[in-house]
Amino acid sequence: MKRVLTLAIAGVFALLVSTQAQAQTYTFTAALHGGNEIPAVSTGAAGTATVTLNATTGVLTYRVDVYNMPVGTTAGHFHVGAPGVAGPTVINFTVPTGISNDFAISGTATSADLSPRAAQGIGSWEDFQQALLLGNMYINVHSTNNAGGEIRGQVTRVQ
Repeated sequence: MKRVLTLAIAGVFALLVSTQAQAQTYTFTAALHGGNEIPAVSTGAAGTATVTLNATTGVLTYRVDVYNMPVGTTAGHFHVGAPGVAGPTVINFTVPTGISNDFAISGTATSADLSPRAAQGIGSWEDFQQALLLGNMYINVHSTNNAGGEIRGQVTRVQ
């Protein structure tokens, strides 16, 4: 009986250790369109984004698919801000100069890529991650026609 109990305890301990060793990964999406901009923008452009945060390694992976961008794209970023609220950039994307029509922006970001915004509560990578998990981040893609942003989408958690 003692041996069975010892084996059962060892099994539970192994299960707990393996669960803790697994990465904490979160997936987010965003639907980007001009109506989400502040103020709203009338455009035929739209987009979708998929974002993955590995909280264990601190790596953020993103892919933003843009469709029907009528003019050259000038920038893309993560901004801190609730739905309907304009906020500052906290992570910049690398966007090919002047790209238009259909394209994708993808990459990774870590704490080294963060532009802290202490006034908005983003003083560290941990603050960024928390704001992301709470739905206080949006993605914005800017164009030559709309320097303040052509399409925008709030980043929301899937899992």
